[in-house]
Formats: sequence, C-alpha cells, structure tokens
Amino acid sequence: MAKFSKEYLEKTIKVWQLHSLTPLSMEDAREIAENMIGLYSFLLELEQKSSVEERLYGNNWN
Repeated sequence: MAKFSKEYLEKTIKVWQLHSLTPLSMEDAREIAENMIGLYSFLLELEQKSSVEERLYGNNWN
C-alpha cells in the first residue's frame, strides 16, 4: 500500500467529489488513489502484452 501525503489526498477529494453525492473522506481518497494506480498498472501491463503479441504475430486486425 502506497503512502499518500495529506495534500495529495485533499486534492484527490477535490477532484473526485464532483462525482459523488456523499462527502468523501480521507479514507475514500486513499482508496481512490490506490484504485487509480491499480487501473493504470493494469492498462500498462495490457499494453505491454499487446505490443509483444503484435511483434510476435503481426497485426491481424485487418
């Protein structure tokens, strides 16, 4: 689990509060940050696998 500064979590709340009907807590902000890191990591991994497959098998989408 990453350690986020208070300032970072406050900014996270400010950005994401627009999308929530209930007030976000610091714990909510930490969870949002963790989930965004997880999503970005997953997308990066997917892109890397796709790139390797394209090099191995070529682009067969057409």
